[in-house]
Amino acid sequence: MSLHARAKFLFVVSIIFGLYSFLWGLAPFPTVNFPARLILDAADWPIDNLSTELDRNTMFLSAIGAGLLRAISIFLGKIVVPAVKEGNKSIINATILAMSVWYTIDGIGSIAAGVSQNVIFNSIYLVLVLIPLVGIKENKT
Repeated sequence: MSLHARAKFLFVVSIIFGLYSFLWGLAPFPTVNFPARLILDAADWPIDNLSTELDRNTMFLSAIGAGLLRAISIFLGKIVVPAVKEGNKSIINATILAMSVWYTIDGIGSIAAGVSQNVIFNSIYLVLVLIPLVGIKENKT
């Protein structure tokens, strides 16, 4: 895959993360939080709590999580995508490390909280980010 194709793929992933974070970020707003309730319920498969209102802690933590995911989306689109185009291995390797650390902490925490299904969703997100990053050679121009 060319650097341009990798960058384009990752840019699309950053947009998907941004849209996802917007929907998840609706959690604190009961009149419009159905998308966030769907996201949260799907992460704790099966979908069986859509009619349940979110508690204060879930709304609060969703706002934090959505904000962090949006920051990752911007980081990917505005810093990592240009680094991929340039073949900047330093930023690419830092991104792989950061996403791997997130995956490990989130996964262990999800399992400890009894929501091991979330690891499946996280695996999809991790793969979407790693596909364009793994195997890039250092650009020495």
